[in-house]
Amino acid sequence: MEFLNHLWEKAAVQKIEKFIPAIAFLGGFSWDSMTIGHKVYGRDLILLSFYYLVALVSIYFIATKSVINEDDELDDFPSFFSRVLNREWPSSWVDRLTWAVQFCFGNLYSALVICYFKSSGSIASFTIVLFLVALLVGNEFLKQKYEKFGVSLAFFCLLGTMFFNFLIPHLVHEMGTFWFFFSTIVSVSICYLLWFKSKHEKRNLIAPITISLVLSIAYLANWIPPVPLIVKQQIVCKNFDNETYSCDADRLNFWQRNGFAQSTIHKEDGDEIYFMSSVYGPAELKAPVEFRWYYKEPSTGKFKLTDKISSSRMVIRGGREAGYRSYSKKKNIPAGAYRVETAYKDGAVIGSTSFKVLEGTPKKGFVRDSLR
Repeated sequence: MEFLNHLWEKAAVQKIEKFIPAIAFLGGFSWDSMTIGHKVYGRDLILLSFYYLVALVSIYFIATKSVINEDDELDDFPSFFSRVLNREWPSSWVDRLTWAVQFCFGNLYSALVICYFKSSGSIASFTIVLFLVALLVGNEFLKQKYEKFGVSLAFFCLLGTMFFNFLIPHLVHEMGTFWFFFSTIVSVSICYLLWFKSKHEKRNLIAPITISLVLSIAYLANWIPPVPLIVKQQIVCKNFDNETYSCDADRLNFWQRNGFAQSTIHKEDGDEIYFMSSVYGPAELKAPVEFRWYYKEPSTGKFKLTDKISSSRMVIRGGREAGYRSYSKKKNIPAGAYRVETAYKDGAVIGSTSFKVLEGTPKKGFVRDSLR
């Protein structure tokens, strides 16, 4: 009877173990969705750094392991500290370390997906987010692959570069090309030291170097979302008040309010059309932004860039929860379809809005709107 109970308990444990990755994935992603992205706290950065360090240590021990037979008598085992220093691990520990790598990678993926998604304002940058989503899902099936040093090192380099690109602006209160390449160099250097200490073949460095080059090209092409900047609100309007950041906007109908139809703004001759946006950044962060105005040419049906508007006042000063407010304006613009992008200056798009400029007065009238 005891034997049957033991078998039943063992079977129950095995069934539960099958769901552990899924439970960890859903739990971690749900928690990160609620806590990360809207506002990043110091504890979030500490937790993500902890995941990174645990993954680093786990990969190191897996790569330098000297597996001992678990059937050996305990008396023959060296002391705990000796086993750590000599990298002698029972085979069961290799499986546990691999699970730790998978768990840490999963949590880093989920956090980066959320943060990069909230900072992506173009199809190109959204492609990078979709790539991270694919890796996030694939992470649930790659546990055994992480036992191979080359595979785990490649993913570690990718996560490290994108994580440092997000972390460093919070620490130095700046962002830009220099800091992105600094993030890349730091990540590759850590991977190189990991490879050097593990004494594996040089070919294991090919993937990390390739990943770093691809990410660098993507950044120069403005494909990498400008984390940690997040667009909070965008309004197209007229009769702007500089003191209250309020203006007259067309009263939205049901479809426009829920994003199923474009916004409109009606104007009379001589009216100035304003585009306002608020961008959130971490406390003390300073980052220049610009507005890019596109006009849809009736003859081709394609949007054409007409203006890039920036000035000394368009420098985000982070810390305001509702976002740093800024605006641009156009006078005597023709009626038609427009798109305005809020972007990091000379960099990637943070957010964009399409709208139509129409002549006359809206049927439902204007409403006084404002940036919070």
